[in-house]
Amino acid sequence: MGGLFSMVPGAVDLSAATEAGISEQMAATTAAGAAALTGVMPMALDEDSVQFAAALNAAGTAYIATATEHVGQRAAYSGAQGLASTTAGEVDLIGSILSQL
Repeated sequence: MGGLFSMVPGAVDLSAATEAGISEQMAATTAAGAAALTGVMPMALDEDSVQFAAALNAAGTAYIATATEHVGQRAAYSGAQGLASTTAGEVDLIGSILSQL
């Protein structure tokens, strides 16, 4: 491919597949750990224990939200890589057809 950049579609496809796999793994480990991160129970019935457990649950919830967003970003990146690879291949094909005319 000529122009301003060069791309190896197979390498980009491999990267996209890797990102998709990492996204799936991160989603699974986040889901598996969700109960432990958000199911903290107070050690006692005093107000400090109750508030500390609530703070730990809130921190766990914030972590899960951040991890979920990260998974979504990686999945979107994987999709963008796949689209770029396909587009580059199609543009090359069109270019070769047009050069034969």
